[in-house]
Amino acid sequence: MRLNHVMKISGIAAAGLLALTACGGATASSTTGGSEPSSSSSVAASPSASASPLASTSSEGAGTSSGSYKVAAWALPISEAGDKLGTIKGDSFSVDVYQVATDVASKDSMFVDKETKENLLKKGDPVVYLNYVVTNTSSAEIPLSHSLITPNAKYTDWKYLGGMPSDSSSDGYKKHGLSSSGVKLKEKDPFVLKPGESFNIAENFAYTAGKETEIKVTMTPQDAAGDLDHDKKETAETTVTLK
Repeated sequence: MRLNHVMKISGIAAAGLLALTACGGATASSTTGGSEPSSSSSVAASPSASASPLASTSSEGAGTSSGSYKVAAWALPISEAGDKLGTIKGDSFSVDVYQVATDVASKDSMFVDKETKENLLKKGDPVVYLNYVVTNTSSAEIPLSHSLITPNAKYTDWKYLGGMPSDSSSDGYKKHGLSSSGVKLKEKDPFVLKPGESFNIAENFAYTAGKETEIKVTMTPQDAAGDLDHDKKETAETTVTLK
């Protein structure tokens, strides 16, 4: 196996270089087929930025309806904009995955290839925004911390450790009617997700059209003391193909 390396650099100074070692990726399950092999250090695609308004602007009261979903009282309105790529199913929750928009990175990322010194996501490179709509499919309430869920998307042929590079600016999320937190301001944990209720949370990363993408989602409930209950942690995953 050919080893590849990636370095993470500080946005303030280039002195803090962190080398990461590459490894091969593997997929667990696939909801859609088809992929176009390409170099993971070159995300060449034609970005098309498009604003995606929220499905509902209401944020008051428990059980607010937002399209096909019943929104938790503490959650931001849910967006169903974009193309639904698939559904991830855990033991007590499900996650509908939407590809909402493509855009361009507002600045260089913090990750560079150690060997080539090339930034893995340069300013102006294309990024894709995915929105995850999480629903409690169990019959019990699920108390959550501020982390809610932890999504981790990467191309199945991604050769670097450390995940996919992304645009850390909040402007893109606002532009496309999305949120990387999913929670209303001033709300406090635990965030209790009742049976049948939903919330959404989004992320972005370097975009290549047609790429097969593995998405893992981890949900770790909060216990009565306010700590993460790792004994009840759930992880589910699927593989989708970007439009």
